[in-house]
Amino acid sequence: MFHQIRKAHARLLSIMLCLGLVVTAYGVNAETEADTPEKNTASQALLDKKLAYYRHLYPEISFLQLKGGSETVADMMALDLTLGYQPTNMDYEHPPEARDDLVFVSVWRIMRMLQSRTPSSSLFKADTPLGWQQHVCVLTINPDEIAADSLRATRYLLDLPSKVLKKIPKQMQLTSADYLEFVVDHEVYHCLQSMYVGPQKMSDKELWAEYNTFIEEKGADAYALGMHIKTQGEGSSFVRNIQRIRGMSLYNADPDHLTYTALEQVEKIPAENIVAMSGNEILEMANRIKASFCIGYDKYTLYLASAVQAMKEIGVGMSALEELQKNVKGIQADPVQVKELVKNSRRCLAELSGNNVEP
Repeated sequence: MFHQIRKAHARLLSIMLCLGLVVTAYGVNAETEADTPEKNTASQALLDKKLAYYRHLYPEISFLQLKGGSETVADMMALDLTLGYQPTNMDYEHPPEARDDLVFVSVWRIMRMLQSRTPSSSLFKADTPLGWQQHVCVLTINPDEIAADSLRATRYLLDLPSKVLKKIPKQMQLTSADYLEFVVDHEVYHCLQSMYVGPQKMSDKELWAEYNTFIEEKGADAYALGMHIKTQGEGSSFVRNIQRIRGMSLYNADPDHLTYTALEQVEKIPAENIVAMSGNEILEMANRIKASFCIGYDKYTLYLASAVQAMKEIGVGMSALEELQKNVKGIQADPVQVKELVKNSRRCLAELSGNNVEP
């Protein structure tokens, strides 16, 4: 019964969204849209340039940018029109009979991301596309929300008290342009991963989604940093600053985004080598780095238990750890790993703040 209700709800939503045929020009090829005041911002212009690059590099994929916020309804109309009546989600392996449910959940997630103006990406196979590519990379990125200025760009990755954020020297903050490009490259990587490597495999393991996030985020960050070095060359302060910030992910109670070790691997590659790489070669480089972190599910749960203990030791609030503690109940932390996680987290905080004050 629930399945039937959900399908009826999804069909009703589809009918409602089809009223958005008037937004056809808003659809897949953003470069043909009529200009609006918001569209003319410098951050949107930079994002358009990045998407034009990807449309040229991967002509077999449509890249659809959605902004969210006050534009959420129009965005959902454009999404419905672009995907068609029976699209397929390409991010997760699933049996044919689960297609409807997975699409429903995927579209619902996109709507939530748009409402909160949170960056995300999803890859779909469109149903009878009307003049655009069959594979559609849906990006929810509002450039003015995440990268209006350097402090906002930095704050977006650091869920820390204002008194700590204000101590970050200007030269260690993420510039808005660098961060925006990093976000675009990071999210596009996830689509490319699903398109050219394959979807997340099915599993009945309880923390399988978290384990895959732990692995995929390292690949996405390695790719995004590689793309930054390719365009900026050697000597960019962003390289070290993003490492420091990602190295503080435990302060955010976010162990699956602790990607600084993957970023360090990128930094070790001579900048001139990365500059000489094509976009496809940087993708291959990121996938190799990601593969080096495929530690296996059991070792991941051990890492997670160690990360939870490390977060306790660096002062993360117990309310933020409640769900994570449930996930690792009965798993013993590795004292050596805990010590290393605490040491690196505090080092990154000290470097970023210019002193040893902890949040």
